Amino acid sequence: MRKDDNPIGASGLLAAAGQPPAFDMQSAMLDATCDCIKVLTPEGVLLAMSAAGCLALGIAQPQVEGTAWISLLPPAVHVSARQALAQAAKGQTSRFAGHSQAAGQLTHWDNLLTPVADRDGRVRSIVCVSRDVTEQVSLRRELDQALERERLLSAEMVHRIKNLFTVAAAVMLMADREARASGSAEQLARIAASKLQALSRAYSTVLEADDVANVEMEGFMKSVLQPFGGQCQFSGARHCVPGPLANLLALFLHELATNSVKHGALSVPEGSIKISWCLGDGALGIAWQEQGGPPICAPPARHGYGTKLIDQLAASAGGIIDRDWHRHGLQIGLRVPLHHGQVDR
Repeated sequence: MRKDDNPIGASGLLAAAGQPPAFDMQSAMLDATCDCIKVLTPEGVLLAMSAAGCLALGIAQPQVEGTAWISLLPPAVHVSARQALAQAAKGQTSRFAGHSQAAGQLTHWDNLLTPVADRDGRVRSIVCVSRDVTEQVSLRRELDQALERERLLSAEMVHRIKNLFTVAAAVMLMADREARASGSAEQLARIAASKLQALSRAYSTVLEADDVANVEMEGFMKSVLQPFGGQCQFSGARHCVPGPLANLLALFLHELATNSVKHGALSVPEGSIKISWCLGDGALGIAWQEQGGPPICAPPARHGYGTKLIDQLAASAGGIIDRDWHRHGLQIGLRVPLHHGQVDR
C-alpha cells in the first residue's frame, strides 16, 4: 500500500516554483503509456484516467471524473471487479482478469489495484493499472488447445490399437468358422491371412484413393466392411460417395462394426446387419440395423470411447445420430448435410 507523506503535494511545490501544475504533468505521463491507468475513490468512482483507458473503455476524457468505474466494464467481470475493489479499499493490493471490446476488437487485461493511504493508514484513493495481456492469453489458449488435441490424439491412438486387436480377433473367429464349415481345419491360416489382407487392401483403396468420389456407395461400404462379408446386407440407390465425407464415413462404419463385434450382431455367427442409404433434401442418410445378436434388455448404463468417437465423427460434419435400442438389435440412423457439389449421381 502506498502512503502519501507530502501534505502539500507535488502540485503545490511545482506551482510555487513557477512550473505547470503537477496534475497536468501527471496526466501527460499517464497518457504516454499504453497501459490503462485509473485513479479511483475507495468506493470505485473515477477521479482520473489515462488516454489509453478512455479509449479502451469508450469514454470521453471530460466524462471521466465522477463516473462509476465498474459500470464501464463488461457485466461478466463485475463480480471480480467488485471483489478486487473491496479488497483494495481495505488496504490490500488486489488483482483480477478482465476484458473490453472496442472497435470490434476484444482486449484482455490484467488489472492491478493498489491502495493509496494517508499518514493514518486510511485509504484515500486506489490506483488501478490495467495491462494488455491479449497476446499472452491467446498464446495460453493455443497451448491449452494443442495439449487437448494431443490428449485426444493419444486417447484415439490407444482406442485404435485396441480396436485393431478386436477386429483381428473377429477375423480369426470368422476364419475358424469358415474352416470348420469346409471341413478342413488346415485352411484356417490361409483363410485368416486372406481376410486380413483384404481388410488392408480395403482401407488402402478407400482411405488413400485420390478420387474416392468415383466409388459407388455400395462398393465403398462393402470395401470397408469386407472382413464381415456375409453378415452384412447393403441396399440403396446407385450414388457415388460424397468425396469430402469419405474418410468420415469409413471411420464411422468401422467404429459401428467394431462395436458390433464386441457387443452386437457381429459377435455371433447368426447375427446380421442391414445397411441402407439415401440422398435427398441436401443430406446423406445412413441406416444401420442389427438383428440376431445378443438380446438387448436396456440401453447401456454408460457409453465407451467408441460410442463417443462415433458421436464426435458425426458432429464434426454437422451430422445427427439417432440410436434405438430394440430388443432384437441396435438401430442407428446417421444424417449428414451435404454441401453444393458433394453429390455425384
